[in-house]
Amino acid sequence: MANIKDNYSFQELEYMFKGANDLKSFLRQGKRLGFSTKQSTIFFSKIKKMEKEFNSLRNLPDTFNKHFSERGWFAYESLDTRIMEKSIKLAEQGNVDEGEQLLINHFMDRDSIGVFIAQLSHMKEFKARHTLFWNAVEDHFEGRYYASVPVMLMMMDGFVSDIGQKGFFAESVDLNAWDSVAAHSSGLQKMASIFGDSREETTDEKITLPYRHGILHGRDLGYANVHVSAKTLSTLLALGDWARVIRDGKNDERKEFTPPTMEEAAQVIITSVEQRRENRKIQKYLDQWKARNIEVGIHIPEKGEINDYEEDTPEQTVVSFLHFLLRGNYGGIAKLTCQSWRKNKSIGVMAGEVREFFKHKKLTDYKLVSVQDTAAACTTIYVWMQLKRENDTYFEHEAELRVIFENKEGELIPRGFGEGKWKFLKHSLSGIEWSDIKAR
Repeated sequence: MANIKDNYSFQELEYMFKGANDLKSFLRQGKRLGFSTKQSTIFFSKIKKMEKEFNSLRNLPDTFNKHFSERGWFAYESLDTRIMEKSIKLAEQGNVDEGEQLLINHFMDRDSIGVFIAQLSHMKEFKARHTLFWNAVEDHFEGRYYASVPVMLMMMDGFVSDIGQKGFFAESVDLNAWDSVAAHSSGLQKMASIFGDSREETTDEKITLPYRHGILHGRDLGYANVHVSAKTLSTLLALGDWARVIRDGKNDERKEFTPPTMEEAAQVIITSVEQRRENRKIQKYLDQWKARNIEVGIHIPEKGEINDYEEDTPEQTVVSFLHFLLRGNYGGIAKLTCQSWRKNKSIGVMAGEVREFFKHKKLTDYKLVSVQDTAAACTTIYVWMQLKRENDTYFEHEAELRVIFENKEGELIPRGFGEGKWKFLKHSLSGIEWSDIKAR
């Protein structure tokens, strides 16, 4: 079985650095003849540093999996490399338990992984599971593991079924893909085997692995703990990386490495370095990010004009939506929807969809109840709404309006990290139903 370090992309980058070193040798000869520039010296000093980082990064996934895969942890593209490095260091010092605790703490830190949770829920195939998933995530962070674990296991099974026609725990499921960290045979495929282990006896002893059959069939009664919930959430997030490589066709016939042209080589290095630099910037920003402490009625009015709320904030977007809704301006609301919902649709078509949500009810009054920054790119605002039915009777509803921060390409980015706008998820509007009403 090939190691992750032998993946196509790693081989490609290795070849790039070899080419750079060959060029360096050539220029060294030129230096002896008097041909030398300050720029080339700076360039190759950077290349040397990058190559050192690359060699460290290349071996990281295999080393991490060697120490932690039997415990239900594995490397994948979205997993913070610094957390992997620290966990590996502890494991190599003989402190595997401490390394695992570091991983658990990471997956209990809403600020550290909130943006990745939001990115997963933003995926097309996950939309139908949006409400259940966010409820499970909230249960996880609040320590309600008895609730978070079963729901996330169901999410894993159904999500994989929608993409690959077979569930995560199906006997013959193939979760492998070439040139992937998450979809390497030592990653998701191995977890499917471990988590799918048959559990024949009922026991209330504490388990530390999310055994699907034992948990969902009521055999493993000691599943409700942070170990099981954190590993389930980690695996679920890894499926986002898996889904992306499947979209790219990397579950088809494996592409063998062939040396690229000089132009291709240069572009690969530039792209890889830029992406790594960008990822580091994002992670550094996330480390410093803090949820705002906003009290309605103190920091912001519970009901005010749009300009009463700070520009480019989640609350201003929500209040804009409410003002448009009061006036039946569905085109204005359509402009506030996220790109994944609005994709390939005109504002007119979107306005029609929004109008459909409110076909039998009209907003007559509202007030903000609370504002919660649930992640760096996601905020939930609870709003009390009074609505009028077609028969002139009224009902009240507390809406959970969730908005996300996306750039002009429709990608989720941390609030304030770059240029973006706060936009509505489809679930926020379609969730305004007749269920929890108070007739008047």
